[in-house]
Amino acid sequence: MAGRRTRRGPRRLLIVLLCLAVVGALGVGLSRTYAEQERLEAPTGLTAKPLTPTSVELDWRGSDNAEEYVVRVGPDRALTRAVTAKVKARDDRRRTTLTLSDVRAAVPGVDQYYRVDAIKDGKVRSSRIARFRLKPAPVRRLKVTTVTPGGIKATWRRTPNARQFDVSIARDKRFTKKATTVRTLGTGRTFITNGLRPDTDYWIRVRAVNGDQVGAFTKPVTFTTGVRESSFRVGTWNVCSEKCSAYPSRARIMASFINANKIDIFGLQEAGGERVGATTNAIFTGGSQGFVRAEGGARARYIFYRPALFEQISGGSFPIGDGRDTTWAKFRTRDTGRTFYFVDVHLENGKSADANAKRSREMDVMLGRMAQINDTGTPMIYAGDFNSGTHRAADAPGVKMRAAGFANSFLQTKDVTNGRISTSHTFATTLLAAGAHVDHIWVSKDFDVESWAQLVRLDGGSYARPVTSDHNLLSAVVALDAAKASLGDPTPTTTVGELTP
Repeated sequence: MAGRRTRRGPRRLLIVLLCLAVVGALGVGLSRTYAEQERLEAPTGLTAKPLTPTSVELDWRGSDNAEEYVVRVGPDRALTRAVTAKVKARDDRRRTTLTLSDVRAAVPGVDQYYRVDAIKDGKVRSSRIARFRLKPAPVRRLKVTTVTPGGIKATWRRTPNARQFDVSIARDKRFTKKATTVRTLGTGRTFITNGLRPDTDYWIRVRAVNGDQVGAFTKPVTFTTGVRESSFRVGTWNVCSEKCSAYPSRARIMASFINANKIDIFGLQEAGGERVGATTNAIFTGGSQGFVRAEGGARARYIFYRPALFEQISGGSFPIGDGRDTTWAKFRTRDTGRTFYFVDVHLENGKSADANAKRSREMDVMLGRMAQINDTGTPMIYAGDFNSGTHRAADAPGVKMRAAGFANSFLQTKDVTNGRISTSHTFATTLLAAGAHVDHIWVSKDFDVESWAQLVRLDGGSYARPVTSDHNLLSAVVALDAAKASLGDPTPTTTVGELTP
């Protein structure tokens, strides 16, 4: 009997200990659940929906046990200038929404920062700091203040929350005909553009942009560009006279091609010195355009012009180093009496750093000497074979031309023909379409550029035989009307891809 009780004792003790363990575990679990229920959690999942230039709808997921939320919105990440609002907390963790209608608009637009604080019994748990941008205000009082044959100046009022502006110009009020849209790079309220067609009806509209927030376009404003008084077609061609074979026969084809394309004034490079200079003069003079070679040309760089359109005033040539020379001529247009300089350029060839350094030195000499010759700010055209372009890792000529205030005609007009064809090539018929331009026509800001074209003799997708040179004929229609008040420099812009009006 006693032995039996002894055996049961340890068993009962084990059962008691197990029960105590279970109760203890339940107690710990209940304690943890209670602690979790009491814990204040930071708001998460913050979103912002801008509504107007001064209002935004904010949304977040809160804490189960928060009593209220305090929302702060301001233009600095530290929220030292914040607008503050309080919201009573829900009884569950469903999302909370708050609309603020008194956020301060800014000129120009700025990023807005916000934070949501959960509060209970004086304890605060803060969300991360999030960011949004307000909607820009509508653009007001759009006006076209100045019109020229090739461009306009437009202005509008200060626009709250605007950092940039989209400007759309088209040939019809619905913006379906020849419509282009660009985005300004800054906050300026003046828009200047050129490259428009003279004596043509256009419509313009503007909208404000604040980062990812875009406003509505203004009502279209119509304008008509002025009537063109004086425009002419400029050309340049490296004709490869002496180092390439069969020059006289090729030159006759090239001269005929220049006349057929109604060039009015052009420069030639590699056109021959003492040996074939006379041949060049004889072949390119006259023709249907009645060309005359300008006085002063020498050392394989010659300028030809139509005396029906231009009167030559002066001309000459000078060395620029590395055995190279530059030819220039000063002309007066017969229709408006405007004067301008035409400079015929041929720089050092080669892709090496040494070649680029030579071109850089040659450019310094050429630009410096022409600044002495043209000391009155008369309009200028530089045309020729620069043996360089933006496709090269180093483009000293382009850098120096832009620094001197000249613009590449290729980039000054939307009317471009054969822009993807490389301007130099071999004598093979293969058409190179890499868009590598080593030949250029640069103009001072006095000129409007109406069109740019690379004129090539084609047979299907190849050069027609015979291939007349290892360079192509470039041309640009430029305008030099009677002197008027300038529009100013075009507004810096970028294109807006896939923009729907």
